[in-house]
Amino acid sequence: MDKRKRLLLLHRVLRGRRKVMQHMLRIDPQLDNLLHASSLELTTLYQLPHSFAATLFQELQNEGHAIALEQDMQDYHTLTYFDEVYPPALRYIPDPPLVMYAVGKMELLSLQPAISVVGTRQPTKAAGEKIAYVLNPLLAAGWTIVSGMAKGIDSLAHHAALQAQGSTIAVLGSGLRHIYPHSNQRLYESLTATQLVLSEYCPDQQPLKHHFPERNRIVSGLGFCTLVVEAKRQSGTMHTVMHALEQGKDVFAIPGDPFKDQTEGCHQLIADGAGIIFEPGQLLDEWEHNKSKNIHFI
Repeated sequence: MDKRKRLLLLHRVLRGRRKVMQHMLRIDPQLDNLLHASSLELTTLYQLPHSFAATLFQELQNEGHAIALEQDMQDYHTLTYFDEVYPPALRYIPDPPLVMYAVGKMELLSLQPAISVVGTRQPTKAAGEKIAYVLNPLLAAGWTIVSGMAKGIDSLAHHAALQAQGSTIAVLGSGLRHIYPHSNQRLYESLTATQLVLSEYCPDQQPLKHHFPERNRIVSGLGFCTLVVEAKRQSGTMHTVMHALEQGKDVFAIPGDPFKDQTEGCHQLIADGAGIIFEPGQLLDEWEHNKSKNIHFI
């Protein structure tokens, strides 16, 4: 079994527990010892608690995991941190995903520029017009829209890309066999047919609450900047903004009606120093002025 497959197997056995995987990879960067070590050797080699190592040993010997992995590799594209085609935009962020599963056009990962578009799940009636006004010129210029396929702004952004026959990438907070929200099943099918859908979770993993803030670091990581269309002051969107800032990315926000809860977050971001976007040309100029700094995107 080669190193990438060993990583895929470990990811499946540990259900994507990145901290443990990162710890093991620091000690054994190729996972050379993973499948040959006894329970005691796993404890010693990887500095793991004995009870945890004993369980890990048993799971690694379970042929069911290997069989399920083979099926997943037939059903989906697999991408690991070991792969040469692993997107540089993610390789250099803090806490990069070690394994991802995908459906659709993998070549979209190499298209640049890409912009992360995020916002509330409960947008105003004006949100669709804002998205069309700002994103359509970007899509016409060949930009890729990255979002999370959630209700609201995410879905509107993906639909805008589909309608413009542009490019978009959706990053899920669940495995690819468990589409969430269920109301986006048709959108998922459209995206997998002509675009790209990614998940760092095993295909059979259900959506869990903590998955969504986790996946947001991938949404922000794939874009050279993050655009907030609408957001409440306290919202999941702010997790994506936090990740973007940790990754050294610029954050932009669209101003809106001061009497709407859905624009309070945008106004707060602007007050805190985010760029204010009135028209799409600002983002086009931003890429031209700063693309030399975004060496991982070129």
